[in-house]
Amino acid sequence: MRTVSADDLDFSDEASSLVFSDTLRFILPVPRLRDGGEPLTPPPGEKAGESFQDGRGRPIQGRGIVFYNPDDACWQAAPGDGTAVIIISPVDEAQGGKLARKVRSLAAPPRRLRLDDLKAVIRYAIDELKIRAAYNSTRAFVAERMTPIDPTNRRGLGLHWRRARDPCHAVWVPGDGRFRGPAATPQAFQDGAVILRQGDETRLIQPESFEATYRFADGRPAKAAELKVQTPKA
Repeated sequence: MRTVSADDLDFSDEASSLVFSDTLRFILPVPRLRDGGEPLTPPPGEKAGESFQDGRGRPIQGRGIVFYNPDDACWQAAPGDGTAVIIISPVDEAQGGKLARKVRSLAAPPRRLRLDDLKAVIRYAIDELKIRAAYNSTRAFVAERMTPIDPTNRRGLGLHWRRARDPCHAVWVPGDGRFRGPAATPQAFQDGAVILRQGDETRLIQPESFEATYRFADGRPAKAAELKVQTPKA
């Protein structure tokens, strides 16, 4: 199966489609975990496919939290040093309220969340609320790119809006394959995927999740079929 990376794609204005997102995400900050968390390695007995690597193919090291993102059929690894967050998306206000209550049932204040608590929230989001994706990012990214739905929220936990005029460049890659991006193992896709660049970060988004959370510059809901197509040979 082919593996595509950001270097195989052209995100110039001429070769990609300009899109924006102003929909909700649920932000679950990863606190400083006891002993730093668990090793950032494939879980015992799981078929991770390969050792964990970053988008440039460098080994991921350290400790934190390892969890599975079913939307992209990939593993995610976030450090347990207090700099990371887990983004749960797409989500609506009702789901966000349930997630916040789940967090409060496990720890108050949220900075006391343990490794097992974080994993319980992720399982609840995916298995019970049927939210498609959970992936790691950083507190710095959230502070720069998102706004809490509650302006008094200073903890970083809960529902956040993506900033409406934050431009992204998207391309459509047809066929099947894997994308070497920010996840610990390549993101997998079948029957095509959206590859999105925002600033220095490039990641795959499954078509259904993309169409639920992005729009074109004229305000129309973004459709994967209307994106500019690229077919890398990787």
